Amino acid sequence: MKKLLVSALLLIAACKKDDTTVNQPGYDGKWYIHQVINKEYTIENGDTAFTRFDVVNRPGTDYIDFQINAQGKGDAVMLWDNNSSTRPYEAVTHAFFKLDTTLCEVTHLTDSSFQFNSIHFDGVTIPDRVKVTQNFFILGR
Repeated sequence: MKKLLVSALLLIAACKKDDTTVNQPGYDGKWYIHQVINKEYTIENGDTAFTRFDVVNRPGTDYIDFQINAQGKGDAVMLWDNNSSTRPYEAVTHAFFKLDTTLCEVTHLTDSSFQFNSIHFDGVTIPDRVKVTQNFFILGR
């Protein structure tokens, strides 16, 4: 009986694998860029000073085409002002993904609308201050 129990436990332990893959998110495909909000500010001793706040409305021809494989990786083809570029894409979780080296957060997702933002910290530009750049993207099908 002990041999059977030990064998069964070893079999269960050998078969159990951790699932480390990220399921493909629901925003694959082409999304048209409707609006981009750009914020730039510095943080010093807890105080925030905005240096830039731009709202850019797009004509509806610019897009991001997420070409994602089953492993949650792929490319994001971007068309902006008739200039095309391709960036590597990787899903980190359902709420976060990487475009190149930029970490992005999904803030809203339905069948017809998609919003995400990116954030970049730069502590080298201004000594004793942290420079922050945030870009908010509002997309639709």
